[in-house]
Amino acid sequence: MKKSVQQAIDRQLSFEVSSIDIQKLFMERAKNAITSLGLELLEQDARKLAGIPFSRKNDELLYRGGSAKTSLLVDGGKIQIERPRVKDHKGREVTLPILEKLRDQDLLDEQIASRLMLGASTRNYQPLVDTFSKKTGVSKSAVSRAFVRASQKDLDAINTADLSEHSFVALVVDGTHFGDKTVIVAAGITKECRKIPLGLVEGTTENASIVKDLLSSIVGRGFKFSSGKLLAILDGSKALKSAVTSLWGSNVIIQRCWLHKLRNIRDYLPKENHSQLAGRMKKMMSLNSLESAQTEFRRLHEWLETISIDAANSLAEVGATELLAVHKLGITGVLRNSLTTTNAIESLIGVVKSKSKRVSNWGYHPKLKAKIPRDKILRWVASSIQAHRPKLRRLRGFEKANLLVNALNGVDQMKISA
Repeated sequence: MKKSVQQAIDRQLSFEVSSIDIQKLFMERAKNAITSLGLELLEQDARKLAGIPFSRKNDELLYRGGSAKTSLLVDGGKIQIERPRVKDHKGREVTLPILEKLRDQDLLDEQIASRLMLGASTRNYQPLVDTFSKKTGVSKSAVSRAFVRASQKDLDAINTADLSEHSFVALVVDGTHFGDKTVIVAAGITKECRKIPLGLVEGTTENASIVKDLLSSIVGRGFKFSSGKLLAILDGSKALKSAVTSLWGSNVIIQRCWLHKLRNIRDYLPKENHSQLAGRMKKMMSLNSLESAQTEFRRLHEWLETISIDAANSLAEVGATELLAVHKLGITGVLRNSLTTTNAIESLIGVVKSKSKRVSNWGYHPKLKAKIPRDKILRWVASSIQAHRPKLRRLRGFEKANLLVNALNGVDQMKISA
């Protein structure tokens, strides 16, 4: 056949091939290239140890022992290949150094965990790694085991991290619910206003001993103040306050989250008063002058007394001392808004909720009815936080972080009169 005729036929065939067929061809060629590279790396190791194939045995070298099936980790799955075998003179197989790297279980665990964090599940994981044909080792149970290993590393990374390289101006502690369980999350605000996850523990914010154990562990890992005082932003739990003050005493300044207090007071009021309550509290928290804010606090209390004594008592329980602590420091604007609520940690908890929304069994296995290990919740929270960590932004208003550092350094005794 003449060359010009063959070229014409080839051009016609290229018009008839679909885009899907082309993509399949790309993937098949990519698989062949990966397989070839894997075999080439294995062969290089085999030659270093045992020489070229069919070479005469040398007492100073190991010798080849045929081939065996093995698998390479590629894109969250495994591809099977035939690898060369090397043995010593006693017939014991010698592991090729590159083989350990090509089958690094940690790498597979991280790839699987990253996909689960993006919304995949153990049930639908297989189709995600079918880019190359004949992948193996990604069954539901294998994916589950891989995630357990990877998420445990994430949990350890948060709960055992060395904190001595950071200096903190604030601590934020809050709890979040998963089924009938509660996880307490602690985060620190550095002097540059960066958010650092500090620790996780299962329990409730009403249990002072659990919270104190968590905070003690943080201190033991090098947690230190960047100023003379530390600002602790809490959700309002008495146990949280007790744990913080028992650990640091007068060196900690308590700022109660006003949004938590707003929600607490709202529960005591008729629905028609909710919008007015929100408006009054927003006005109070937006005032720059401490004296003006304290005056507005008293007016709010008097107004609540005309509607609900329980609501007024709820406001009085926190008092202006803790609700207006950041006002006392003289911090204004966006930075004050960031420091008077637990939003810094609630936004992180929101990410955790989003990534774990596909998980429905936090208590008992749906089929075996066996109790699920309690660390499952902590591992999921840890992996969600670690996956989001590169996206963590500095606290809003960070440009004025030096004002907060100076204010905390200038405080001797925190005595705010309501």
